[in-house]
Amino acid sequence: MNSIRLVLIEDERLLGRSIHRFLSERYECEWFETIEQAVVYLRKESVDLVISDVQLPKKSGIDLLNWALENQPHLPIILITAFSSVKEAVEVMRKGAFDYMSKPIDLEALELTIERTLKNRRLQNEVLYHRKQQSAGEGDFLELPSPQFQKIEMMLQRLVEIEQQSGELPSVLITGETGTGKGSLARRLHQQSPRKDDAFIEVNSTAIPDTMVETELFGHEKGAFTGAVGQRVGLFELANGGTLFLDEIGHLSLGIQAKLLKVIEDKKVRRIGGNREITVNVRIVAATNIGLEEAMHQGAFRKDLYHRLGLVHLQLPALRETPEAISVLAELFLQNALRKYPSFPSGKLSHSTNAEKSPRISSRGHYALSHYSWPGNIRELKNEIERSILFHSGDSLDFEHLQHLDQNKRPSFSGFSKTKSEPSADTFTESTGTLFQLPAEGLSLLSVEPRLIGQALLQSTGEEYSAAKLLKITQEELRYRLQKYELNQENAQGWEHTLPESGISVSEIEKSYLCQALERTGNNVTGAARLLNLSRDQMRYRLEKYEIET
Repeated sequence: MNSIRLVLIEDERLLGRSIHRFLSERYECEWFETIEQAVVYLRKESVDLVISDVQLPKKSGIDLLNWALENQPHLPIILITAFSSVKEAVEVMRKGAFDYMSKPIDLEALELTIERTLKNRRLQNEVLYHRKQQSAGEGDFLELPSPQFQKIEMMLQRLVEIEQQSGELPSVLITGETGTGKGSLARRLHQQSPRKDDAFIEVNSTAIPDTMVETELFGHEKGAFTGAVGQRVGLFELANGGTLFLDEIGHLSLGIQAKLLKVIEDKKVRRIGGNREITVNVRIVAATNIGLEEAMHQGAFRKDLYHRLGLVHLQLPALRETPEAISVLAELFLQNALRKYPSFPSGKLSHSTNAEKSPRISSRGHYALSHYSWPGNIRELKNEIERSILFHSGDSLDFEHLQHLDQNKRPSFSGFSKTKSEPSADTFTESTGTLFQLPAEGLSLLSVEPRLIGQALLQSTGEEYSAAKLLKITQEELRYRLQKYELNQENAQGWEHTLPESGISVSEIEKSYLCQALERTGNNVTGAARLLNLSRDQMRYRLEKYEIET
């Protein structure tokens, strides 16, 4: 049986019995013959919807609307009337009824009206409780070119499949540094799930005073404590059918943690001062930027709650660990910022419909972005792009737009030509000598990455951490590439020279070879592609990828 609770008020016993029998097969339904009897019940119990006849002994359905407006303003009421005049319909809707039906009652139409009313109520509650815009502050989650994000995307798809096939809702724990996009990921999960049309309600645990957390989450009854002048529906009830996102969960007190665990296990809540348990069907997504394992060791976080929440654990990487995603995000934020700020004061950047005149991030700018440590992660990157557009003139966003960054963390441009903003053939050979000079006969550019990985493995005697450091990538990225090329220490083919201890990235080498090939062939793309054993399309793709002008 559906956990939705209804109240039916109808004094005609034959009609009331018929409607009550029909509704009781689908919902929890209480039947009263007078408004007075129903109000006594409504003062003690919480219900989802009331269906009432207009013409009743003593008090009418309009009197019920007036009572609800003062005492339970969010309680939806459907009125039944013996007349179907436009005047009466307008009157009952003006008084606050969610809908009305005329006699004789079509029971199937009544069920559809109930479902439509409940859905409208959920949507209104979602707006009322701070529903976030779909484009969140950290930006959309994308299929970013990073093994970490690709793994997370695969796990999201698996969660959606589990819910579609079995209806089960495993709890999800999202961890990561501040600004990595935990809220965006929670919304992405909700939007892709079968419950995307239901409520997504977010609560930031650090933004609610400790004394108010319990009533926010679970609600309270009128008179439950001093100051409880009315009934309050908790966030678990409001999120029923949808998703409740508990951000910064590591800051909840142990007492609230215990009650939260019970709700997750029993799927029932009890309001403060209430005597009835209310069944809820909610997906729980929790997030934190603190180490919950350490908090458990210190006794500040319950182990049983951690294991219950961490049934599915999604770890978001810091932006500095995914340098290949920075340029993609930067371009996205740039386009969003141009739409957000369509015009600027005189002397500043101005948005134009002409794409050639629109501000762009130069190769120098992309280099700066990808070599900064980004302690504020995705959020800081987004703010940096917006700040660059607002406060720097010109049509090219590059190193000059990043002057405010921490001087100790600013990228070095020793590898960039001082006379050109685009990389030259010697851009990446300055610090590495002749290790990566293009041979006279050319080479296969597609073999460069697996050979560099092989050299890193041989140099590090198979130790993944050291190999990843030599290639300036994360261990996760290295494992992805080892699987891609089916490499290990036994079958690895090395490079002719030892890689520098400071490390060097594959993208740096590829750009160097591309520039050398173009320079050697007088910027002839076809000739350069032949030197690198690439098709013309493969060559064009890489020139566009690295923003190399010909």
